Amino acid sequence: MIFVAARSAGGEESYDSAATHSCRRNSERARAEPARVGESIIMERGMKQLPVRCAGIALAAAAALAAPAASAATVFSFTSQAGDSVGLGESKVYTEADSTISLSGDSRHIIVRVEDGSDNWYVSLGAPVDQKFEVRRFLDAENPTRRTGRAPYVYLANNGRRCDDAWGEIRIQQFETDADDNITALEATVLQHCDSATAPVLAAVIRHNVEPLSLKLDGDPGDFVGEGIDKTYYGDTTLFQLWGDAQGAGYTASGSRDRWSAELYPPVGQALHVGTYAIAETADASHAGFRFERPTRRCPQISGGTLELKAVEFDPATGAMTGLHAEFVQRCDGSSEALRGTIRYQA
Repeated sequence: MIFVAARSAGGEESYDSAATHSCRRNSERARAEPARVGESIIMERGMKQLPVRCAGIALAAAAALAAPAASAATVFSFTSQAGDSVGLGESKVYTEADSTISLSGDSRHIIVRVEDGSDNWYVSLGAPVDQKFEVRRFLDAENPTRRTGRAPYVYLANNGRRCDDAWGEIRIQQFETDADDNITALEATVLQHCDSATAPVLAAVIRHNVEPLSLKLDGDPGDFVGEGIDKTYYGDTTLFQLWGDAQGAGYTASGSRDRWSAELYPPVGQALHVGTYAIAETADASHAGFRFERPTRRCPQISGGTLELKAVEFDPATGAMTGLHAEFVQRCDGSSEALRGTIRYQA
């Protein structure tokens, strides 16, 4: 069995379409009433009140922006809510193909510099006092020059624009260092609010020498398995497993109070490879066998849908599946309502 794990460290928020519309309304208000942009707020683990619904949407948008360039060695992307004084409400992706990007640091400090002509970013992240970065979430981050107690720190600056004070969060989703404690692999998402816990949010994604590791689900309200779910799982909350070979594979994701599993088999007489397949309960000459479910909601009968394998990777020595990028649409019992998902496992 191939096993890649990220330690579970808390729940992942679910951001539905209503939350998206709420954030859009708040963004519009920000142009006239900046102080009210943080209206949609909830509490998380005793953290100061942050507008995490809007922050989560902004963070997801930054991650989506970075996804097409994930194969590059280092990628930096950001998205900024209207009214944010650093990102100015904009979004952008930087890769080594179009920018100069440097990443340095160790298990306590991370520094990223990005230059694209006259456009420059400086990012500095610090672990809590007497702690080290690892795969989990670091809440209640403060400005490094005003840090109190054991707080972690976050500093995102763009073209001279910076926060005098900051409220933030650092989500380490993949992380590796060498024998000398130099960072060799990193996936992190960062939130920063300038000068107020309820200020508009700036979200950034950093990827260095990693392939994506995530699960995204989007279900119609009447779908039996997903029950209208709209949720994304990353390494800071979720454990992922993948096993199998070209004749059949299994996948699980466990985190954020959910457990998901998938089985996939090629059409009879074929092997799993990049391409799009119609799916059925069991494989036959014209259908791939596919099922995606959770223990409490198992589709009684797969009645339709598709499985698109965008990337499949195998160990050349053993033939074991080591990487998977799959998108699927699954329908149950003849229903027109569907569950849609994207599986990214080191590919």
